[in-house]
Amino acid sequence: MSGSLKFDATAKWLHWVIGIIVIIMLIFGRTMEALPLTEREVIIMAHSGLGTLVLLLMLARWGWRLSHEPPAVISTMGTWQSRLSKLMHWSLYVLLVVQPVLGILQAAYIADYEILAFGVIDYSAMAADNAERARTFHVLHGLNATVLSILVIGHIGAGLYHHFIHKDTVLKRMLPFGKVDSA
Repeated sequence: MSGSLKFDATAKWLHWVIGIIVIIMLIFGRTMEALPLTEREVIIMAHSGLGTLVLLLMLARWGWRLSHEPPAVISTMGTWQSRLSKLMHWSLYVLLVVQPVLGILQAAYIADYEILAFGVIDYSAMAADNAERARTFHVLHGLNATVLSILVIGHIGAGLYHHFIHKDTVLKRMLPFGKVDSA
């Protein structure tokens, strides 16, 4: 762990951009099933583009995290909180890379229509149409989204708990303009 009191600008930028996109996608991803196919196709194009962006940003974030020390765990956190925090963060890192991969695999096997991320990347052309495989990856994508939703809620809850109950600097260290005193 570094001697820094807060996360650097790149870590913060990646955290918040990815976080906002993921929350939007988790909310709207659940509603797509109920839409008529013509509306769903349009939303899935945006969803696949944003999912691709999340994958690229997560790979960048993972690389950044491995090459840049995060701030040390704050002294008021107990051993169990520190371990749980590390488990939570690495689980989010892994699942946020797995989620778009599952979505891409689902798209590769969909037979109903083409999926073009950003209107350019033709995921549908990656594999032969196979409804059974598409359904399998669809289920896995949905299960992973459920686990991610729980982890995201827990992550947000932990940050708010530290900020409002413990009144420590856990949340401030990641806020874009968070002030962290050395005292």
